[in-house]
Amino acid sequence: MAGVSTAVVSYALNDRRGVSVATRERVLRVADELGWRPNPAARSMRAGAQAVGLAVVAGETLHGAPVLDVVAAFQRELLPRGLGVDLRVVADVAAAAELYRRWGAERRCDVVVVPEVRDDDVRLRVATDAGLRPVVVGPTEVAPGLAAVEVDDEDAYARVARYLASLGHVRIALVADPTDRLRTAACERGLRAATQDGTVALEIVPTDGTVEGAAGATRRLLTQAVRPTAVVLATDVMALAALDVARRTGLVVPWDVSVVAGADSVLCRLATPALTSLPSLATDLGEALARAVTGTLDAAAGDPPVRVPLAVGALAVRGSTSPQAH
Repeated sequence: MAGVSTAVVSYALNDRRGVSVATRERVLRVADELGWRPNPAARSMRAGAQAVGLAVVAGETLHGAPVLDVVAAFQRELLPRGLGVDLRVVADVAAAAELYRRWGAERRCDVVVVPEVRDDDVRLRVATDAGLRPVVVGPTEVAPGLAAVEVDDEDAYARVARYLASLGHVRIALVADPTDRLRTAACERGLRAATQDGTVALEIVPTDGTVEGAAGATRRLLTQAVRPTAVVLATDVMALAALDVARRTGLVVPWDVSVVAGADSVLCRLATPALTSLPSLATDLGEALARAVTGTLDAAAGDPPVRVPLAVGALAVRGSTSPQAH
């Protein structure tokens, strides 16, 4: 319809040199009249998929770290390979699985990152069935047989429990993410492993993972007859909610109750008192994901899946924790 060759059309649509302004405008006008859009599958057949898929459920973090902070580090490491990150926010796990089906059919990407893995997670089966290669983010030994970044949450939370016990705390509560997430179980295992001698009473309170859920759980803990002397919360914003609840119930942090955040952020450092926190995994997780993805893309048929271990760094001790007087 534009009266030119397919090569000229390609040059015009991709804004490449060698096409006059008038011809480019004519090609673009015809494409617009036809409602034409580039076909990702056709492009990938020639050049290979140029993006890594990442579908995040709205309101969730990436293993406790802000999504965009992780993606920034991830993208930076992928850039030398000419790869990008196709980031989508979806309503729930089922919507993510449906997106994987579409990505597989369109050959939009070869590898997808599956974060915040659940028990019997449908996304893993759907991604594999769609011809995609999933890279899973989860605790140690998550999804055997698949590529993964294995975060050692169990060890990190064991260290938190030992630290609090060393301060004399004998009643510790964990305000956790939902119970269907494998990370929640790993955090609980770490706390229990470090308190199994019976000197510390441990209470696990799962939530829906929201700030409101964390606030409600903390309020119930701090107003019960025998309240915990220390509360550990899965994320920075959940810990900030706990500070607010303690203040509203007339308790002084850290003298009446100590508070620990499961992931650090600038909000933790600016809070009053500043929050004792496990480090944010944003940069480390983004870099580990890039190693897992590129290793998966480079692997030959029959190679074992790429497994990248990721340790959680040292606890940052700040003003929200103190020795407990008995």
